[in-house]
Amino acid sequence: MKNMVITGATGDIAREIINQVTGYNLILLSRHTESLQGVSDYLYQVDLSDETSIMQTCQEISQKFGTIDVLINNAGYGMFNDFLSEGNKDIRQVFEVNVFAMMTVTKAFLPDMIAKKSGKIINIASIASYMATAKTTSYAASKFAVRGFSNALRQELYTANVGVLVVNTGPVLTKFHADNPDYLSRVGKHAVTAEYVAKKIVNNLETQKMELNIPWQFNISRLFATVFPELTEKITRRFFNLK
Repeated sequence: MKNMVITGATGDIAREIINQVTGYNLILLSRHTESLQGVSDYLYQVDLSDETSIMQTCQEISQKFGTIDVLINNAGYGMFNDFLSEGNKDIRQVFEVNVFAMMTVTKAFLPDMIAKKSGKIINIASIASYMATAKTTSYAASKFAVRGFSNALRQELYTANVGVLVVNTGPVLTKFHADNPDYLSRVGKHAVTAEYVAKKIVNNLETQKMELNIPWQFNISRLFATVFPELTEKITRRFFNLK
């Protein structure tokens, strides 16, 4: 059995990955593990904003399981407010979970992957890392950081046979938007299910693909934005500032 670590394991995408994947010891990290009882025998309750707790948990996992074959940094946190209304503490919390925790977990398991010359790191980012919209300042900035970190790390690991896959999702039908119920109804047919995103991820566990951009409509928009940034901002102001 191979070993797979998933952070933010109570999230909808994580739960769908758990349902679909086979052949792995599923090592699940979450701040709340109650709902994961019976899903896996390997549950670790951890606060991803607490670096000491993260390192202790990762060390315990490494001692028990050895090398991790797949690490999925799924944990994510976001606020959708005007920038001036966001407190500095709240902004730092977004970066603690979305960026610093991801880097800490990755650093904990990466040396064994490099030594074994095998492994896969999957970081869940966002289409917002290409196309930021109003009321996503801290969230979009953190996802830009996730993508930038992932791309740089992939270059460092080129000769180590450790892959890095970035998953940029557009709107997904998950509880992530529970505090903004009108958003998903507005984006309508452009939203995809967590099951669909998980299937794309599971299908690429053994591939060399560097990036998944989901759904395809937003992938096209992403490509358009890189060529026509000024026009894209005009369009997003009119059609995508829906949060």
